[in-house]
Amino acid sequence: MDLNPPIHLPDFFIGDPAPVYRELRENSPVHWTDANGGFWGITRYADIKWIATRPHLFSSARGVLMPGPNTDTDDVRPMLITTDPPRHQAMRKLISRGFTPRHINAMEPGIREIVRDALDRAEPGVELDYAEGIVAPVPTRIIADLLGAPHQDWEQFRTWSDASVGSADPDITLTSREAFGILTTYFQHLIDLRTEGRTDDLISILMDAEVDGESLSHDELMAFLHLLLVAGNETTRNLISLGTLTLINHPDQLQKLLDDRSLIPTAIEEMLRFISPVTHMTRWATEDVPLRDKVIRKDQPVVLLYGAANRDEAIFGDDAEEFDITRRPNPHLAFGTGQHACLGLSLARLEARVFFEELLARFTRIELAGEVLRMRSTMVPGIRRMHVRLGAATTRTAHA
Repeated sequence: MDLNPPIHLPDFFIGDPAPVYRELRENSPVHWTDANGGFWGITRYADIKWIATRPHLFSSARGVLMPGPNTDTDDVRPMLITTDPPRHQAMRKLISRGFTPRHINAMEPGIREIVRDALDRAEPGVELDYAEGIVAPVPTRIIADLLGAPHQDWEQFRTWSDASVGSADPDITLTSREAFGILTTYFQHLIDLRTEGRTDDLISILMDAEVDGESLSHDELMAFLHLLLVAGNETTRNLISLGTLTLINHPDQLQKLLDDRSLIPTAIEEMLRFISPVTHMTRWATEDVPLRDKVIRKDQPVVLLYGAANRDEAIFGDDAEEFDITRRPNPHLAFGTGQHACLGLSLARLEARVFFEELLARFTRIELAGEVLRMRSTMVPGIRRMHVRLGAATTRTAHA
């Protein structure tokens, strides 16, 4: 085993990290890496659950990104994801007002319309960039619509979002800091408009939200809008693109799904487990903490490697490395766990379900038509370009 696998580099995540994860789970489940100042990599499911449910021992306040050359732990924005108790609980309750089951369910017709519009660009048998041309616009437009942003601004959202996560993709010329500044100005404009008159969008709901006499501060609202754009765009986009690629690479599972589309919800859960669209989150030890045969020292970063935990044989059995769209139960950690479990998980599941329902209703053949180009990111290493051919289109149900 390589005792120093390059888990700090984007190339590790866009390759096949599963063999390294397996070795680490078996031989070094609490693994120290010297790179970028040093950090602990946690690979076993039970250990990640244990850490994530003890915020008094493992804080998020110094940031959740893997330590790297551009990570600044002294300039962490006050987002929900970087807030510890007790303020975290109050913020989460307030923000949850915009993500009730009623609000999420009401979005389905609009989401279906956006998905259908994207799929209208695909011609049967004609090569197209599936990741960039079909998938990428969908979550961006859904989040922009949720925020009440004008339609003419939707395409810009994608550029700003990609730059915000610090992607090393050469097509992105904006720095993370530049994108943050542009988005701050843009979100302030939307907030100013809602100050003059509320609408029925998420910003208005959050501006009016109140729990036990408390409301979101301006900085907290602004920070959440940044988080929502990035989290709501990048993760869902990667789930759909990488999920499709996984189906292509497992034709027996694709055929099983085509034969029985009622399996779409369980297939999505298996995609989430198998892919782990968000590779990790980081916590910081607040004191010395013994874990297995190691001692995590105060102030050391601890990287929770979700992709490793989601292949843990102790939880998922001897076939943990297999892609099985009928897998039940499937207690994956793709949405995180503990107090910081993803607030938008119901929306992500809805978007993915609607997308695959519409895709498989039109096309029964999905084939790669060229090289797959991945995004160079340690946190969300999705797909930048993936050329495919879609075939055997069915007669569409009228929805005009």
